[in-house]
Amino acid sequence: MSADFGEGGVFVLGGSGGLGGAICHAFARAGIPVAFSYHANTDATRSLAQSLSGEGVDAASYQLDAADRDAVTRVLDEAAERMGGLHSIVYAGGPRFTPCFFGQTETETWRTWLEQDILAAINLAQAGLPYLRKSRGAFAALSTYQGNMIEIRGSVSSISKAAIDRMVAAIAKEEGRYGVRANSLRCGWITSDTNRRLFEEMPDLKRSKFRAIPLGRLGEPEEIGQAILFLCSRRAGFITGVTLTADGGESL
Repeated sequence: MSADFGEGGVFVLGGSGGLGGAICHAFARAGIPVAFSYHANTDATRSLAQSLSGEGVDAASYQLDAADRDAVTRVLDEAAERMGGLHSIVYAGGPRFTPCFFGQTETETWRTWLEQDILAAINLAQAGLPYLRKSRGAFAALSTYQGNMIEIRGSVSSISKAAIDRMVAAIAKEEGRYGVRANSLRCGWITSDTNRRLFEEMPDLKRSKFRAIPLGRLGEPEEIGQAILFLCSRRAGFITGVTLTADGGESL
């Protein structure tokens, strides 16, 4: 499957997270060298790096504060040099989400999401464009199904990710002349430690979600990984500026 990509590897910002790790594994199983970043979770990072190496591909991890543009540029330069270029760059970052009503969300929470999500995605995309122009590669970002359907107490995530969706559209519009594609994936409720925690704290939420999702289940991280792999591959060579939704039909 590596023939579906150009020379070099993939960089996944936020690879140490549940969805980021699934994306890393999807690329590794396709024979693609993987570089990924983490913020502070060294245990998850060590485990992921070992399992990726077990897939038989080169794997490298980088500690990174994505709100620091110079640091993002430096890490991408190092990853590209190690892997002989980058044909895919994926944004899978963002702060830990805690449900809260819009009117009760603290200023510090908004600031955290602006710096650690919107600005982080912008830094990654801008620093990565020279490599993607060279490889005629692809940028992809994880977003939220709330782009189609607002959820009560989900405003901070929905507002932040909506900005990322529009950033992706801007990249697709402006960078297509260089052969660069950009797409986002709006994720619904996926099996994760965070969602398990939420369901434990709010049992009524779990019951309502399983009723609301037409497929009657949560998504699996591997399904998100495969969707991102497709969007970055040459099999999706005429797809750009798209916001694909993977939510089991909940936002219909």
